[in-house]
Amino acid sequence: MPAKQPLPIPDTFEVYGELVRRGRRAWIMSLVSSLTTLLALAAAFLSFTRPLPVVVTSDDPRDPRRVVSASDAATREIDAKRFFAATAARLHGWSSADVVEQLTAASLHMTTAWRKRFAEEVNGDVAVPPQVDPSGKATLLRTYVLARIRNELELDWDSVTCAKVDATWHCKGRAAMRIQPLTGNPVDDPKLRKQIELRASFVEVAVTPNTIDGLLVDFWDAKEVQP
Repeated sequence: MPAKQPLPIPDTFEVYGELVRRGRRAWIMSLVSSLTTLLALAAAFLSFTRPLPVVVTSDDPRDPRRVVSASDAATREIDAKRFFAATAARLHGWSSADVVEQLTAASLHMTTAWRKRFAEEVNGDVAVPPQVDPSGKATLLRTYVLARIRNELELDWDSVTCAKVDATWHCKGRAAMRIQPLTGNPVDDPKLRKQIELRASFVEVAVTPNTIDGLLVDFWDAKEVQP
């Protein structure tokens, strides 16, 4: 039986060259894999940040429905009226229990300039009886909390009008307000009922999760009028 031949010893330079080639191939494959992962993550990020398509239905029955993205959803008159009503409810339909929450929510839907003016008004001092504060002064917001009342606001939709000039909507309308105790039985007193006239200006802004209506309050005024 012939003796087994010993295996040839590989050349050191050939082994080194093969290791270098394998390392280069592994590095290239790792780079390709990393690039593929990054591209996949980028595609996923773009899909999440891309505005969702929405369906817009016109008030005119002759107009067909159309699909648009959130960035080009045009604000209609009915949208401005709806925003007008929601803002009126926050600013005038509060109770002493939720007035801070309601007015804070309203301020988040205002332009920077009007939010600053609004904050100065509600945080400004007004005269109060000494039993409320020994100094005879308290912030307007504090008086709302201490009043222990709730406002019942009923907007007269037939009186609401909104017209667009450039990129600003100008709206006005009337509402009936009835002031009642926060707790206990209702009070039927004509002095606690009043009619108010509301005027507002809304600027159009980009539609985002924080500005879902595409509008911000840039002016708001309320005054009591005769029925």
